[in-house]
Amino acid sequence: MQSALPRVRFQSEYPVKKVVSPLIELPIEYQLVEKAGQGSFGEIYKIYNTLTRTLHACKVEFKDTRQQNQQSLLVKEYNTFQQLKGIPQVPQPYQLIQQQDYKLIIMPYYGSGNLEELRKKQIHEKFSETCIIRLAYCLISVIEAVHERKYVHRDIKPENFLVGSFGDHHTVYLIDFGLAKPFVDAQGIHIQQADNKGMVGTARYTSINSHLGAEQSRRDDLEAMCYVLLYLYNGQLPWQNFNCQTRQEKFLKILEAKQKFASGQLEINIPPILKKIYDHSKGLRFDEQPNYSKMKEICKEGFSKTRPYCFDWCVVDCKIKPFEDINDGQSELASEFSTVRKQLKGQTTDQISTNLKKILPCEQIKEEDEESISELPNVQKITKFYQNKKH
Repeated sequence: MQSALPRVRFQSEYPVKKVVSPLIELPIEYQLVEKAGQGSFGEIYKIYNTLTRTLHACKVEFKDTRQQNQQSLLVKEYNTFQQLKGIPQVPQPYQLIQQQDYKLIIMPYYGSGNLEELRKKQIHEKFSETCIIRLAYCLISVIEAVHERKYVHRDIKPENFLVGSFGDHHTVYLIDFGLAKPFVDAQGIHIQQADNKGMVGTARYTSINSHLGAEQSRRDDLEAMCYVLLYLYNGQLPWQNFNCQTRQEKFLKILEAKQKFASGQLEINIPPILKKIYDHSKGLRFDEQPNYSKMKEICKEGFSKTRPYCFDWCVVDCKIKPFEDINDGQSELASEFSTVRKQLKGQTTDQISTNLKKILPCEQIKEEDEESISELPNVQKITKFYQNKKH
């Protein structure tokens, strides 16, 4: 079905070699508010529905971000969402729009932010043990629900967990299923273990097996979850901020640090309850079903020993301000785009692309270990590269 005539257009910041069409068209009822972030393969914008007077999120994938004849990851993600319908903690997209040069999905927007943003709002930029225990229970629950639909997420990280908007602060939502895949075949049989697959996910949080190039299964989501909780509890991880010349060297050092932690050679401040959950995840076989009930019972053991409130961000609500109403006119950013488009009238596509990028909000530069990666060369290749660098 053809979308309505556009009211707002905006420009991609994605570093593409050739921009086929630098302008994206939104349905007439939507207004652009601002760029909100970057997904595993697409850009995310905050948009406003003038009919319902509500905020939504818009995720955009450009044709030039994919190799020729490669399947659209955004369409793949949309189809995954359809398989996960009915899970309360997994937001469902409102609309999929497919154009020749780009594809986009419109999603619910949660104003409280993701776990990384909420961590930074804390006084010491980390969560209390009370919060971590209750958060672990929530994360296990939503990951279990996804696994029950026979999918593994493969990119568990703080940015992919959103907290509900006002009045819904106790709900944690799992998003960004661009790297998710089924762990069973068409007959419902668990996939076979495989090596030389290349690392998938975010290096800071992905499992040791993923670093080693092994196919991921349910155990890997849980191991990554433990690294996320460990990060939120301490405010950092010991395998951050390595000073390396190349990405390969950095990822190899991250792997070595995780292996030392798993073997007990590297001490990290970890709550005993989280340590039990981590040990359970590390003891699972490739095709073994995790004992979700056992892990949640472990969390419940800590509930009675902690303070009555649930989450740290519920105590500092004053720092989380609701979004101010937008009038029926265009947002400030959209108005600025309108002015610039008039100035750029008559210029070529490449000139428009170059000049429009100058006025877009700058995205914070991410460390390499924070980036979501669809597949990296396996660790054997990385190790060989690293050894050659030493000699």
